Amino acid sequence: MLLSFDEQLLQVTNGQTGEGLERICLEKFLADQIHQGSWGITLPSAQFLIDQDQAEQFCFQLIKNYWGKAKLFLDDTFQEAHFNIEVANERVQQFFDNPKNSQQLFNFLHIHGEMRFEQFIEQLFSKPIGVSKLKSGLDIIYVYKVKEQFLVQPIYSQHTSFWGHVLAKKLYSLFLQVPLLEIEHPLELMGILKQQLQHHVTMNRTASIIHKLVQQIDGANPRSIELKQLHLLNARTHFTSGRRHFLRLRKCIDALQANWSSGSLALNEKEKTLLSYMLFQEAIFKKEHEAIIAYGLYLIEGERLNNHAIELVVEYQDVLNSMNPQPHAIVKNYKENYLEHVFFVLIDTLVKENQFDIAIALLRNHELATCTVLFEMLQSPNGMQELHKIEANVQQDIAMLVDGSTQLIRESLKTWQEHYLERHGPYIQIAEMTSMHVCNILKILFHEEQDILLEKLLSVYKKYLVIPKHLNKLRLFIEQRMTVKM
Repeated sequence: MLLSFDEQLLQVTNGQTGEGLERICLEKFLADQIHQGSWGITLPSAQFLIDQDQAEQFCFQLIKNYWGKAKLFLDDTFQEAHFNIEVANERVQQFFDNPKNSQQLFNFLHIHGEMRFEQFIEQLFSKPIGVSKLKSGLDIIYVYKVKEQFLVQPIYSQHTSFWGHVLAKKLYSLFLQVPLLEIEHPLELMGILKQQLQHHVTMNRTASIIHKLVQQIDGANPRSIELKQLHLLNARTHFTSGRRHFLRLRKCIDALQANWSSGSLALNEKEKTLLSYMLFQEAIFKKEHEAIIAYGLYLIEGERLNNHAIELVVEYQDVLNSMNPQPHAIVKNYKENYLEHVFFVLIDTLVKENQFDIAIALLRNHELATCTVLFEMLQSPNGMQELHKIEANVQQDIAMLVDGSTQLIRESLKTWQEHYLERHGPYIQIAEMTSMHVCNILKILFHEEQDILLEKLLSVYKKYLVIPKHLNKLRLFIEQRMTVKM
């Protein structure tokens, strides 16, 4: 079951994508109405947008044809979910026998923008049922409002790549042909376009297409919150698209900040935090210590990064990872949580730049700069009486990493000590990051003459975490400063 426009496309291209689709469409299909963009041809949006009544009827019939035949493919799944198969099949049949349900189904599609088979089943039976692996012939259907009409695009299991390419072409064409404010949820649609492009062209090419498209949209549309969101997506695309575009990130963000610096649409605190985080990572890449310190301190000032954590991870998960922080642990992969990684890099840079006053302030004021045990010891005048907790804490961290439990600590420690230095072993990344971080903490403690805590942490480090190259640098650091003092 195909829309008229899609049926014509499939016939003239025979499911070809890329240059084949471009060439055939130019030669045989609506050639007079097609113009070239930065990504080849554009398709005339007036011919693939449809009215609501047509969209509603088409979606209802499409889903009925592909997902309404429960008897063909739901038996095993519903048995596992403890459903009565006959009752389940009857409910599916009753739903499609009632034409009034077409409006209910279309409203769901319009609100959510897309629907997969498992979403349809969950809506119908009011509970999730694990059907995502079942093949129904229809993978997903997209529905978005444009002006007073709708873009409806099914992605069929047959010719999946072709239908994804067609969807991308339609979205690309819409952004060039329709005013931005007449496109509902343009940020979502640009995200879908980016996702589909990544299936058909390189990551670098995707970023170039998005960048040029946003520039064209910018030149043809007035300022709006939607336009600002597209600029932010463009910056994020530069951030995630490899070295070539990463090197252009600062220029992209500088322009964005200049264009959205004032007025009612000026960048808000969350957006400024996002951009600063990307610039922080860019400074790491370029090894620009001054910028690392400036952006790192900005991100943690007033808990700025932490305060926006949920929004940032949900809205910009392509930039920030979502692993929960582990304040109790000092033995861990510091790259798994964006905030822990900020502290990790910032402290390392401060030590390299001999900015120990700022470094010790971070240790004393932020739990994630070290770990809960060390933080509490630096806070409390009586903390040094509990030095034994440092070793216990490290032992527990290692046991959780090795066995996922603290029940067999002795065995876990033995496994760790036998394997953590293996070049291609499972623990080397965590071991190297932890060793580097602990050595930086030791350097700060030495500079601040925190001798008791320094001695205990150093003994634990040598026992469980030592990386020879890091220990040698620590010794050299101490020797040089001892010589200066003498």
